[in-house]
Amino acid sequence: MPEHQSWFAFLPNYDALVAFFEGRLGRSYVAHQPLDLQHVFGALLVLLILFVFGLLVWNKVRDAKKALIPEARLTPRTFAELLTEMVLGQMESMMGPREARAFLPLIGTCAFFILFSNAMGLIPGLVPPTSNLNTTLACAVIVVLTSEFYGFKRHGIGYLKEFLGPLHKPIHFLTLLPILMFVIELIGHLARMVSLSMRLLGNMYADHTVVGIFTTLVPLVPILVPLPPMVLGVLVIVVQTAVFCLLSMVYISLAVAGEEAEEHGAH
Repeated sequence: MPEHQSWFAFLPNYDALVAFFEGRLGRSYVAHQPLDLQHVFGALLVLLILFVFGLLVWNKVRDAKKALIPEARLTPRTFAELLTEMVLGQMESMMGPREARAFLPLIGTCAFFILFSNAMGLIPGLVPPTSNLNTTLACAVIVVLTSEFYGFKRHGIGYLKEFLGPLHKPIHFLTLLPILMFVIELIGHLARMVSLSMRLLGNMYADHTVVGIFTTLVPLVPILVPLPPMVLGVLVIVVQTAVFCLLSMVYISLAVAGEEAEEHGAH
């Protein structure tokens, strides 16, 4: 199978579907390459898996009395509880209990989606959706826009003070400084989207490429040869999920805390 090609490319009418969207949307904005919908099907598959996973967990916890007794082995319920507790614990240490519970649905959803998407790269013949810029940028845009929205919602128009720099009183001969600081801060906030998306994209793209190279070099032993990079890939999967969620927590906590975060050196 060609590099970065997956089983999704062999779906019935895949080429016709690509031609349909390419005729209306044009070619990819990255080097004007043909549209690639494999990451879309990959993301839809992840959502389907998470939906079934959620139903299995809900079936175990909907009875409050039975849910009080923890299961002795690793099951969908115990895995969901473990990941949720880890995310919530980290959020409480960074944002406080009240903010952590308010933003847990967003950060928790990112954690599950990115973790399962990254893990798809370990399955032969599948490409992780997070190795495509469209997927990672979409996640980053949602997180950054959410942080800005709640920044304005929490502080009102006063949230714009964060974009004007540490100016507490007007300075007559430097009246252009607030404008300059506003442009710099605006670029910095927009750069968060690039940082979140490109970091996740680069690591997952590289990890999938390395595993693919080891697999194609020695086709006679496709399991033993790529085993070391796949073990390393598991570490990359977990670390990149954690990094994305941690940075998301930082951006949201800075927005909702406003000047209080700056006073404590959180910036």
